[in-house]
Amino acid sequence: MSVLRKTAGRSVRLSVKAVAVAAVGVALALGTTACGAGQISQTANMEPAVNGNLANVGAMQLRNVQILYPSDKADEVFGSGGPFEVSFVISNIDPVNDDRLLAIAAPNGGSVTIVGDTTIPAGQALYAGKPIGLLEPEVVQATDEQKRITVRLNGAGDSVATGLTTPLEFRFEKSGTVTVNTPVDVGTYLTRQDEIRGVEAEGAAEH
Repeated sequence: MSVLRKTAGRSVRLSVKAVAVAAVGVALALGTTACGAGQISQTANMEPAVNGNLANVGAMQLRNVQILYPSDKADEVFGSGGPFEVSFVISNIDPVNDDRLLAIAAPNGGSVTIVGDTTIPAGQALYAGKPIGLLEPEVVQATDEQKRITVRLNGAGDSVATGLTTPLEFRFEKSGTVTVNTPVDVGTYLTRQDEIRGVEAEGAAEH
């Protein structure tokens, strides 16, 4: 009879411990879920990884502002200070009022020509150029909000070069003026070299 009591007592204690361990596990799982819920992700407010610069003025948000690397005769284009194509996206965050891009001014006597309607309706965006590597399905027709204008920079002298930024001044009808230090997007034309120089030569010499 005593042996049965001891065995029964041990079984009860083991059961209590098992229940306690299970309860702790459930509490940890719920705590982890609760910590994730209701909090803003660290990447929620991060800017996209793009090559261009950005700026804000009034209701205008300028994003991915860049000078595209020439696809043909790059040395000649850089030597002549253009023509370069400028690419950007400008969003109008005003829910009621339209705005319009009036002009873009360049340094060193350079000139910027704009072809297309530069009106930016309320809550919509204005696109210019196509950055290198931008993928767009050929079967998809652009909507009115996604039609692109053409912007070209000419006579920029030596102010445009890879690794440097060129100050371009954007002037809007209602939002005012903002200067964007605009980089050159080298895109896929310059291939990254991950191989350490001289390694192959040293390896060959050892053999």
